[in-house]
Amino acid sequence: MSFLSKLRAKFAKEKLTVKIAWLGLDQAGKTTLVKRITSGEFNSSTFRTLGMNVDEFSSGNVRFISWDIGGQEAFRESLWESYMAGSMGIVYVVDSADRARLSEAKMELWKYVLDNDKVENIPILVLANKQDLENAASAGEVARGLNLHKVTTHSYAIVPTSAKTGFNVEEGLEWLRQRVTEKIDLL
Repeated sequence: MSFLSKLRAKFAKEKLTVKIAWLGLDQAGKTTLVKRITSGEFNSSTFRTLGMNVDEFSSGNVRFISWDIGGQEAFRESLWESYMAGSMGIVYVVDSADRARLSEAKMELWKYVLDNDKVENIPILVLANKQDLENAASAGEVARGLNLHKVTTHSYAIVPTSAKTGFNVEEGLEWLRQRVTEKIDLL
């Protein structure tokens, strides 16, 4: 049995631990989504992240070490690239109800992630969050606003979600879990 076959067999028996980076503009709902995932409920008093939070949660046979990095401009410039390094996946959260900042979300996604050759081929899960709000843009509108049709160096999915109601959160994580395990299988 080859080394890679032994490694795959070991991971099949044990939980695979992977690092993922949660990125997005401030107030997009990154921390609220992570807290919903880890606690199973919505917490309306979640404070914005100043710096970063680290949490763990599991989906199937994968244990995610989740780096939730603040979305304020100073953190984008100083922390995003450092904490994306070594990540097996990226979750990019967009406040789909804040249409005025969609072009800023696009600019930052392309600047720090999609045009960054250090994170090529990493699966990207885009969560069009806050779908529970009346004025939320659809996932299709968010995808067009982010120019996702131009992505060629990553597998990606855009999933409409709501941290408040839990809508599609598990479905998005399942997509990411599948892509991460496929990537490991290709090693």
